Amino acid sequence: MPGRLSVNPIAYWMTGGKTTATLGAAFRELGDIGFTRVKADVPTDMPDPADYLPWLESFGMGPALSLFSSGWDDAAQHEELARQAGRYAAVQASFGMTTCMLSSFAAGSARFAEPAVGADADAGRLATVVEGMGRAAEAMRAEGVKAALHPHVAGWVEVEDEIRAVLDQLGPDLIAFAPDTGHMYWAGMDVPAVLADYADRLVAVHLKDVFRDGVEAARREGLDYKTASLPGRVWAEPGIGDADLAACVAAFPADFDGDWMIEIDVPSMPNDQAHRIAYDWARSALPLGS
Repeated sequence: MPGRLSVNPIAYWMTGGKTTATLGAAFRELGDIGFTRVKADVPTDMPDPADYLPWLESFGMGPALSLFSSGWDDAAQHEELARQAGRYAAVQASFGMTTCMLSSFAAGSARFAEPAVGADADAGRLATVVEGMGRAAEAMRAEGVKAALHPHVAGWVEVEDEIRAVLDQLGPDLIAFAPDTGHMYWAGMDVPAVLADYADRLVAVHLKDVFRDGVEAARREGLDYKTASLPGRVWAEPGIGDADLAACVAAFPADFDGDWMIEIDVPSMPNDQAHRIAYDWARSALPLGS
């Protein structure tokens, strides 16, 4: 079956938190636009994850691919992080999910100060990150959930050689690929070419657009991640920016049946307008099922 359109309501919860009030209001607005699937995140004020799916369905929504993230650069934390990843995967499995993204953020590091260029690269650290992500992927697999690498600007898996290191070293049996078009464009990659190289491992994608002027200004002015991500700078609504999303979509295999997930980290306009533009673009540009 064709891929499924979904959305991450990050623009709502980044300002209001992952609470039932914030997410509930977001689901109503997104539902009015036409979305029917959202990233599966249990609200912070919902103690029992078993309550999540009925609550989500009360808005006419279904669950879509979620994400587990950590730094992975401290080997002493790998065992505990693997346990946490396994528990997270078990919850996702209870929602009927069979895949979950793994990402690496580097809070407070040189990557936040100098984003999208692979700042402070270190082969030893990368090897530690690969090992940690591999252990987390194994813990997820034990719960019946396959991990999928999700690269991110300002993380330890940020630039192309780091993405390839994780995918190549961990292998297709252990880890799939769930890219983010916007983060990869910002990091200077030929995104469709990277996607094509790993097309047989693509299980989902965050469809994000960028403003080329914002990316160039961030590098020219030496902006940190937070400043570069202010409204109207780097991030664009899908279809109005400068990333070649059509070429990215064309790199996916014809039988792709994962989540085409709209993600607008920082809208350049009010949330409802931003997601309406993204929805209309998706309906016209994507090979969609339900």
